[in-house]
Amino acid sequence: MRHIVVGVDGSVVGRDALRWAVGVAVRADAEVHAVNCFHDPYSEVTPENHDRLLAERERELAGSWTASAREVTSALTTEVRPGDPREVLARISATDDVDLLVLGRTGAGGGPGFLHLGSVVEHVAHHLSVPLAVISPGTPAEIERIVIGVDGSAASAAAVAWTADLASSLGASVIAVNVAEPFLEWTPADSPDNWRRDTERHIAEWTTPLTDAGIAVRAIAHRDLYPADGLLGVSATRHGDLLVVGTRGVGGFIGLRTGGVALKILHRANLPLVLVPEH
Repeated sequence: MRHIVVGVDGSVVGRDALRWAVGVAVRADAEVHAVNCFHDPYSEVTPENHDRLLAERERELAGSWTASAREVTSALTTEVRPGDPREVLARISATDDVDLLVLGRTGAGGGPGFLHLGSVVEHVAHHLSVPLAVISPGTPAEIERIVIGVDGSAASAAAVAWTADLASSLGASVIAVNVAEPFLEWTPADSPDNWRRDTERHIAEWTTPLTDAGIAVRAIAHRDLYPADGLLGVSATRHGDLLVVGTRGVGGFIGLRTGGVALKILHRANLPLVLVPEH
């Protein structure tokens, strides 16, 4: 991981998202680019006033909004980009050399950046081109235990590959979880023990990139649970510091664009969540 972009809007949650990103960047030896999206607060603004307001925003971003982050790392740059944050952040992730885009779960509401779930975060999540980290208020920056949902899909494989890179940089362990949805038909020959053993064998195959990288992996198989419930439950009971889910998967991990599991987790997770696009 080399380049992390963070949406910063002057809010407490924007500050927490930046603090989390810097914590990851320092341990992964990555650069952090703090971006604020600016658009005129009034329908009619003279060019002189526009330039003045833009200059004020640039000073705030480079000053008080990122001051605490600069105390931790020198690999921090700032930029104010004009435009709607939904479009600007999606465009940044699509065109720039970005390894991770970080946004706060809630933001300043009608304030400078509009970084709140249901607007910017959800829009970007529906147009993923790079992994997206969604950070809850007050989230600790330390990551020692990563929970990842796996199901053998291409999206799951992308999430595993991304997690292997991160966990190697941070020295974190991984809990790999597969959740079988309820109401699926099982053959009479299936027994709970056989089902669990076979599922754990599949998990071991799906997470080979992790074990090959020397990362400690624990496999957990759940049955007859809704995947969102299972993943959030494991994250809570196993004290996960980060939850990673691939998007546009199959089975239990249907893509965001169809309103599947990843979207449900996006709205319910109270720990940092990273959504990894299939491509």
